[in-house]
Amino acid sequence: MQKHFLFSAILIAVTGCVNINEHKTTALKGENLIAPHAKLLAGWHITIENKENYHTSIWQHPTDGLKDAYMVSVTLPAQKDIRYFRQVIDQPGYSSCIKFTTLTVLSSPSSVYPSEIWQTHCQKKNGNEAKILHLMLQGQDSFYHIQKIWQDSFNAQEIIAWQNRFKGMYLCDSRVATSTCPKMINNL
Repeated sequence: MQKHFLFSAILIAVTGCVNINEHKTTALKGENLIAPHAKLLAGWHITIENKENYHTSIWQHPTDGLKDAYMVSVTLPAQKDIRYFRQVIDQPGYSSCIKFTTLTVLSSPSSVYPSEIWQTHCQKKNGNEAKILHLMLQGQDSFYHIQKIWQDSFNAQEIIAWQNRFKGMYLCDSRVATSTCPKMINNL
């Protein structure tokens, strides 16, 4: 899993920066998270943290830092369903925000790869606000949690654009005929 995650993180980080003059295509192996919008993160600062059962990549906006961030976390698959993990992820908001809302954008619990997109909004005592758009995907090899984070400054059009980008993300698996992976282009 660690090899697949590291490859996927590097692939996501590099895809937007590639200038293709000559290329060849390569098939992805195993289970992969496909993020067609990854090129939007070109130029953002990335931090990668690899632990035994948890891997995360955080992209920070070049000028806004963590106030405008994107995060992909990958863990080993769990026997619990997405609703359970959503409750765990939302719980700190209920505990630490003076006003906390959580809104389901799209839920597909019975698909081959169950998924859920939801949005949280937190207002703190000090007046700070945060909106987080979440996507969870439950694969066979890994459990994926993707977040787009805005702190203090966000607008409805940008949030809708990111909701649509999240709807375009998916898992593929080269070992499953009904879940084929796209061919990726590599520089020579």
